[in-house]
Amino acid sequence: MIRSKASSRVLALAAWLGLLWAAALVALPASSQLYRWTDDKGIIHYSDKAPDKRDAKAVEAKINSYSGPATVSVRGTPAAGNAKAPVKMLATSWCGYCRKARAYLNSRGIPFEELDVEKSAQGKQEYRALKGRGVPIILVGSQRMNGYDQGRLEAMLSAGGH
Repeated sequence: MIRSKASSRVLALAAWLGLLWAAALVALPASSQLYRWTDDKGIIHYSDKAPDKRDAKAVEAKINSYSGPATVSVRGTPAAGNAKAPVKMLATSWCGYCRKARAYLNSRGIPFEELDVEKSAQGKQEYRALKGRGVPIILVGSQRMNGYDQGRLEAMLSAGGH
């Protein structure tokens, strides 16, 4: 099969753009925003800065639900005393595991703070600081659960004085 120089250039450009897109997705949690625009020649570009004098569209990062078994870890040192550990959940409105965790906490009458990692600036900031890779992230004092497992959450709450 014989390829013209023009078609080889188009294939090389498409491969380069694919690599650029993949690199942008990997670096996305570290950057605040990704922009997409098309130049005068019809070439699509991606950047972490909006270009001057162009109509750039912000590219939204997709946040996934944690799948598989929930993992629990301890961050820092546990608080001393008999005080109940604060409970916080980083979640999204569409996540089924977030919905189950929310329902469970409400059924137990446990007060908790919920931050939407897509709609809340504070939620996005805390999600990045925790190096989140999915939702829900449930924090009970110094304990952290990625995902949702009712039995493990019960143990976390018990250890947190709830």
